Parts: sequence; structure tokens; C-alpha cells
Amino acid sequence: MVTRADAAHLLRRTEFVARPARVDALLQMTRDEAVDDVMAVPANPGSVTFTQSANWQRGQELVHYWLDRMAYAERPLQEKLALFWHGHFVSSLDKVEDAHLMREQIDLYRRDGLGNLRDLAIAMSTQVAMLRYLDNNQNKRTSPNQNFGRELMELFLLGVGNYTERDVEANTAAWTGHGDQWDTDEYVWRGGDPSRPNWRERSDNWHDYRPKQFLGRTINNDSSYAAGPDHGPEAIRTILGNGIVPVGATNVANRKRPTRDVAAEFISRKLWTFFAGTPIPDDVLDDLRDTAVANDFAIRPWVRALLLRPEFYSTGVKRGLVRSPVDYMVALLAATGLASAQATPAWLMQGMGQALLYPPNVSGWKHNGYYISASAFDARVQAARQMMWRTQRTYWDEGGVIRLAGGTISKAEVEATSPWTNQPAGRAENAARRRALADKMVQLMQIDIGDSTRAALHAFASASEWWELNDLVGLIFMCPEMHVA
Repeated sequence: MVTRADAAHLLRRTEFVARPARVDALLQMTRDEAVDDVMAVPANPGSVTFTQSANWQRGQELVHYWLDRMAYAERPLQEKLALFWHGHFVSSLDKVEDAHLMREQIDLYRRDGLGNLRDLAIAMSTQVAMLRYLDNNQNKRTSPNQNFGRELMELFLLGVGNYTERDVEANTAAWTGHGDQWDTDEYVWRGGDPSRPNWRERSDNWHDYRPKQFLGRTINNDSSYAAGPDHGPEAIRTILGNGIVPVGATNVANRKRPTRDVAAEFISRKLWTFFAGTPIPDDVLDDLRDTAVANDFAIRPWVRALLLRPEFYSTGVKRGLVRSPVDYMVALLAATGLASAQATPAWLMQGMGQALLYPPNVSGWKHNGYYISASAFDARVQAARQMMWRTQRTYWDEGGVIRLAGGTISKAEVEATSPWTNQPAGRAENAARRRALADKMVQLMQIDIGDSTRAALHAFASASEWWELNDLVGLIFMCPEMHVA
């Protein structure tokens, strides 16, 4: 059966937080059963309904909806995977400029993030969000734009150095003709009009129908109008199929290797970094690569194999991942029971270095140690303080309470620890009551803390005046266990 430590670790990495009820449920299972339980996500996770008219407000609604799903969905692994794909197949609202298009992309990642990598890559390639973000809506036969064709290989599927400039040119040409309509925000195919003479050469034809040499293969052999829209997807199928890393590639070690193996290793490294946080061991990389290729790039068995690896439950991995700002904010929401709209977390996450819908560049967000710095943790302190205040909006009123995920603590209950009440006199005699108050706060936040953290909270509670005890909430938000996934 799964141990409590392993169950909590699995849940923190796949469901953002280890909710006590979920931990208890997994304790009745084998590791295989526990992983399958975590992966039992709904086929249709739903979508946000916009109620605001301004684009920036709709962006906020999308972020609130998504964060609430991360914090409170019954099986939030698909939200975790969507966050991974959002940081991998990157688009940003500041360039896309339409929240509806970002919703379409995020919903794709939420719905199909455990589907098939080939299908996911092809689908995101012709979504208007990606067409705009990497300028493929400006990629035409007579004026190629290489942004998407290059990043599809360099950052999305293969990694740096596993192709040549000729491959970039061929891939770019294969993806010509895919565009958007500026006034309707809809996808359009600009492949010319085959009913007109010399239609392939006319100025209204954006697509390059010629066969192309790409990764050691000839692609786009069918030059018919009907085949044109599939020329780009054929390039993805070649990368994940029968392509070969050319001898002219700068990554010498991968020359002449099948691109499907190189792609499987590239994505496996990124998945391991996202879920485990530590360098991937060679035998784990081999296993994940082989699993991906054997299952034709189906993502579910790929992730399942990762979550079942013994190395994933090692001490180094358990202690080796700092929560990203998004993960930290989700942990705060789960501890307080607040809805995202109540917490207004967008600007708090931005200060910590990660804002949903706004990746910093096409490389996406960095991970782990990137979020350890004086400025980053100062921003976390500010976030913890803001969230503490939101739990105590009525605290100083008559009959006020601190509201946490598992219940409330009244001001009267805190005041009862004062030596100036009718309770037993003296701070020493109230020490046990104050320690119990700190323990209750932790319990109501539904988090696990270590002995050293508990001792520090007890020391603060014992040394403080009663009117300072509500600050325990903020201290718990900043304890080490809240920052390590």
C-alpha cells in the first residue's frame, strides 16, 4: 500500500496540494492504483463563461476560473497538465490581445493535455492564439516568416541543434497559408483559388505547395489544393515519426538519430523537470522515451510511467521542487477556502514572477530555483500578508472570526488566551492554550508541517501578546512546507 508520505508527495505534485481526504483515500491503494486514481480526470472539464465586456476583465475571469479549478477540482491533474502545456506551447494575452482566443487555447490544454502529443501540437498550431503569437498568420510563400517554423522545432518538439537552417526553411514553407481574420478572430486558409489560371503563383495564394526536403524526408508531395492545409501538420508527423536528425545538425550526439526519439527525450526532460524538479536520471529518461515512442506519443501512459518511477519518490525529489508562484497561490487558496475572485491573486502572482496568460517569452517560465531570491520571497511575503488580511476581514469586529478552509476561529477564542481575562492568570499558564490555537490554525488550513515548523509557531504563540496571535496565519503561509511542493 502507499505510504502517507508518498501519497502526500504524489498529490502535491499532481493536484497542487495534499488534501487530507485525498491522502486518506490513497492510503487504501497500491501505488499503481493511486496513480490511476489521480489520473481519473473528467473528459470535459468545462469552460469559463465570460460576463464582462472589456478584454482585460475577461482575462481576469479566465484566470479566476482556472485557479479555482486548480484549487478545488476533484481531480485537478488536468489543470496541472494544462499549466505545463501553457508554459510549453506558449502564447501570451499581451500579443494575442483576445481573451476568447486564450480561453480556446487553455481549454485545449485542459481538455486534451493527457491525449496525444501529435494531436495536441497540430491542434495548437492552427489556433488563432498561436498563429498570432508566433506570427504564422503573416507567413506567406512570397515573404516567409520563420518564427513559428523555428520555434516548433527549437522549443516545442525537438530542442536546439537537432535540425539545420534548411529544415527551418522547409518547415516554414510547409506552414504557409494558415491565417486569421482580424475582424472576426477566426481561422482562415489562404491557399489561393484553384479555379483561376496559375493559381499557385498568384498573389492571393499564400501557400507554398512544392515538395520539401525536411529532416531527411520528402514531405508535401501532394500539391493539390485539398492537401495544402495538411502540409504543416505533415511536418509535425515527420518530427514525431520517420524524421532523421541531419548530419549537419549542431547537436553532434544526435546526428542520424530518429527525430521521434530525440523529441521523446526532449519532452520527457521537460515533464520530469515540471513534476520532479531534479535532473532526470539516465535510466528514467530512457524509460520515458521508450514509453512515449511505444505508445505513439500518447501522453497518459507517458505521464503514468513518470509517476510510477521509484526515483520520483526518492528523498531528493520529494525535497527538490520549489512551488512556482501559481502553485503557491493555489496552496494559499486551498488553505483559506477563498475563491480566486475574492483573493484577486493575479497581481500577487505577477509580483512573485509568474502571471497566468502572460508567459515572459516563447521559452515559457523557468522552474524551481528560479523562484528563490530575496525579491521573489519578498513578493511572497506580500502575498502571504494580503491573503492573511482576506481571512480576517471581520476579525476585529464584534463577533469577528478568522476564516480558513476547514472552519473559523473566533476573536473571542483568541482573546481567551489573554492573561487579563477570566482564564487562568499568567502567560505561562496559557502556553498550552496558545499552542493549541496555533495547531488548530494549521489543522483548519489542512496542511502538514514538520516538527521544527510547529516548534517555531509554538514559540511565537507563547511569546506574543494576544492581539498579535492572528498573525500566526501569515506565519503559517510563509512556513517552508508552503513553499516546497
